[in-house]
Amino acid sequence: MRILLVEDDDSVAKVLEKSLISAHYAVDVANDGQAGWQLVNSFDYDLIVLDVMLPKLDGIQLCQQLRNASHHMPVLLVTALDSSTQKIAGLDAGADDYITKPFELEELLARVRVLLRRTQKPLMSMLVWGDLQLDSNSQEVAYGDRPLKLTPKEFRLLELFLRKPSQVFSRGAILDSLWSSSEAPGEDTVTAHMRGLRRKLAEVGAPSDLIETVYGVGYRLKPAATCEQQPHPESSAADRSAADDPKRTACHQKTRTALATLWRSVKSQHLERLAILKRTLRGLQDKKLSPELRQDAAQAAHSLTGALGIFGLRSGSDLARSIEQILRGDDPIHPYKQKQLSEMVSALEEDLHQALSQIEQPQSDVGSPLFVLVDNNLQLLQQLAQAIRGQGLTIQTVLDEAALSDLQLLRQPAQKVDAKTPESEDSWPDVVLLNFSFADSDEATLKWLAQMINQVPPLLMLICSADGSLASRVKAAQFGSHAFFHNPDVADVLESVLALRSRLHAPSHKVLAVDDDRQVLETLQALLEPKGFQLITLDQPRDFWTTLQAAAPDLLLLDIEMPKFSGLELCRAVRQAPIWNQLPIVFLTAHGDAKTKAAALRAGANDLVEKSSADSALLARLFEQLKQSQLQRAMAVIATTAT
Repeated sequence: MRILLVEDDDSVAKVLEKSLISAHYAVDVANDGQAGWQLVNSFDYDLIVLDVMLPKLDGIQLCQQLRNASHHMPVLLVTALDSSTQKIAGLDAGADDYITKPFELEELLARVRVLLRRTQKPLMSMLVWGDLQLDSNSQEVAYGDRPLKLTPKEFRLLELFLRKPSQVFSRGAILDSLWSSSEAPGEDTVTAHMRGLRRKLAEVGAPSDLIETVYGVGYRLKPAATCEQQPHPESSAADRSAADDPKRTACHQKTRTALATLWRSVKSQHLERLAILKRTLRGLQDKKLSPELRQDAAQAAHSLTGALGIFGLRSGSDLARSIEQILRGDDPIHPYKQKQLSEMVSALEEDLHQALSQIEQPQSDVGSPLFVLVDNNLQLLQQLAQAIRGQGLTIQTVLDEAALSDLQLLRQPAQKVDAKTPESEDSWPDVVLLNFSFADSDEATLKWLAQMINQVPPLLMLICSADGSLASRVKAAQFGSHAFFHNPDVADVLESVLALRSRLHAPSHKVLAVDDDRQVLETLQALLEPKGFQLITLDQPRDFWTTLQAAAPDLLLLDIEMPKFSGLELCRAVRQAPIWNQLPIVFLTAHGDAKTKAAALRAGANDLVEKSSADSALLARLFEQLKQSQLQRAMAVIATTAT
């Protein structure tokens, strides 16, 4: 954290500067109020320690000037006069606290910590990112069980990344955070420290790209979900199959195909938004940026944040969000911010063009099979296979339970029941029959089966068992199967197979999505409809109530920032209507900060998902809300029946 110390007494300034640096703060010193004002307008500070009696511009005047210019960092006044009049004047001018000379250094440091805690999230002493641990109290760092010996600057550099793991830091921003202006190193200094830190991390076994370079912007911790994680050599193939099962791959490929088609229709709008940002940069450089163009650019960046995020382009979404933060408001954009803005727009352009080539690659389209577990003690497999084939469906059978550990088994036709089984090696089955027995299965096989069934969205599965004991029924229920048959006949199983097959291709959940950005709505259709959702979209919030009544959705998906009526206002209106009081409401927004989340929950939302989240995360959250809603309705029915 960076602190500005404004003190005209050199001896006092040196002592305070040394104490603050020893407490791991970056410190700039100004000897008069005017110099302090100039530094505030050149750098971002987390806190100001401000003497009252200063030349050129006294502390109280400087404090008033800061607040009038909308600078909100905490201010700690230092005064030699123990008079209530001056203390009151300082607090009225906007100071947050004061301390009277003479004082103990420990007291001043304690007051600094208190003020920083008020404006920051609680500072965790133990920071963890995967196998990496940093203890800010003991100044110890370890990767797994191997300690790292870091220089003070390397320690603070790593701590900076761990405290804000999703943020991209330019070399200039790192300099601003970790070095004082009096040190004034060049950006090559950051590069040298980064090289040393990466080398030491690699020496203790950390991935080489744990801290990754975002080209043209800076550095960040590599997102945990995308860090390379090699399977443990002792892990079974059954464990690894959860990350590569065929139904998930099939849905992913269908989604990518739909997204690629959609991308071709909307990419020109993204490129136009990028062009607005580039025009804004030229206006800044020529000192001819109009308020209208700046406002259009902020809106373009906001739209890109959500649209790119929902396409899965997390890096581009993060860049667009940072650009929007600089452009919002009317405050002057200082030269160092202009440089950051230029770097971000260039990086966004590169991300956008790379994404064009990746998304537009053709993807194969495959279907989703229904799984039927058939106990190997039942004389059912051949008859059932023949009956299913008689309905015009293609089947695949697995006769060897041990073969379940083969990840490729469910991608290609396995051993055939008879010569009538289709021979096409490329056909994807409608139904997969698994020859299976609870009694003879080991823990690894059961774990694999549980992972396969309980994916998102859940896998549809029937279990046909010769064992009708309560233990087998309980185990099947734990897996989440959709039907359990004890000694069934072919007709019963076939009827359920056909019913569940129709559910695989028919929307099972109705969702109303409200967002003023048509691209977001079209992308949601591409993401959700292949997963079994029926999506009703609305881009005009003024038509919300009539659409809600006509659609009668199972879940409501709302954007927050919309014209005429915000998502928060719509949410509150829904919660006031008794008929919709239990409707699950999820906000899908470009901004997931703590303040926005708190506002969403106060309005009555069940959850909030950032548009930059992976599609799997969005799906998981939607299914969770639907599951809770169904449980609540079931409990209400039971309660009504009981009374």
